[in-house]
Amino acid sequence: MNDAEKAIREEFGPRIEACERLYEYAKELTLSWPGRLIENTAEGLILTLFARSLDTFMAAVRLASLGYGAQAAMLNRSLFEDMIDVHWIATEPEAAEQRYRDHHQHGRMLLADAVARHPEHYEEVELPEFDPSERKQLDCLYGKWGSKSWSGLNLHDRVRGVEHHWKDEASQQTLHFFHDIAHRENNQTLHVSSAGLNANAEVSDSGSLTVRIGPRPDMLDRALFGSFWIFDNTIGLVLDHFEIELDEKTRRQIFSAKDFVSLTEEQMQAGRNDPCPCGSGLKFKRCHGE
Repeated sequence: MNDAEKAIREEFGPRIEACERLYEYAKELTLSWPGRLIENTAEGLILTLFARSLDTFMAAVRLASLGYGAQAAMLNRSLFEDMIDVHWIATEPEAAEQRYRDHHQHGRMLLADAVARHPEHYEEVELPEFDPSERKQLDCLYGKWGSKSWSGLNLHDRVRGVEHHWKDEASQQTLHFFHDIAHRENNQTLHVSSAGLNANAEVSDSGSLTVRIGPRPDMLDRALFGSFWIFDNTIGLVLDHFEIELDEKTRRQIFSAKDFVSLTEEQMQAGRNDPCPCGSGLKFKRCHGE
């Protein structure tokens, strides 16, 4: 493990360090809060999701720095959905407050059902009773088994509902690329899928099976860039919503994606119009605005 981490640091060091700088900046926000006071439940939800994302982000980066790009990508799935939820709460604060309460109530109902199925373990527990009409309404909103998002909306609709936070067409195109392609791949990696399983196995022409385990450089580039881009946008919402000023020097040092690309001097002089190495499908200049 130590040898693998050293080799990965040598190859991906600038990308890992860029993520670590972003983490340290975000952590400092939590230690010495420079923003305005929280005014309502929705804003409390925003900061709670920010704190959760901070841990998820660093866990993903740590996994990637150890050579576990696939596992980092799995965490990026959660990180992306939390980022979208933060923007949705800021967009629909009243709806978010109500859905938060409704989802909590529905969770109590589902837990009571689960406990009731195992009376031998909960002999002294007195289960609460719930209004059947309320249960029916919440089942419709969140699914009979609680399989739907706490917001009551699927991810596609939440992305469409928050895209206005990305102010120009190029930025919105990058958002939708992450939803349509990167997030889909992270889902495929997380769940049992043919694509996810194929990443860990190879069948030779003779029919023998080889499985891959342990640290390796596979998927590290996209996992690290995905973690950076997603959490960058989470912080951006927090900074804007709570009116935290960000000077240009800090913006360049902390939030620039320059460490994730390798451009020759000739490409830079040409106006950075080559395809962005991050895989977004955009020209570098449009994707990152560097």
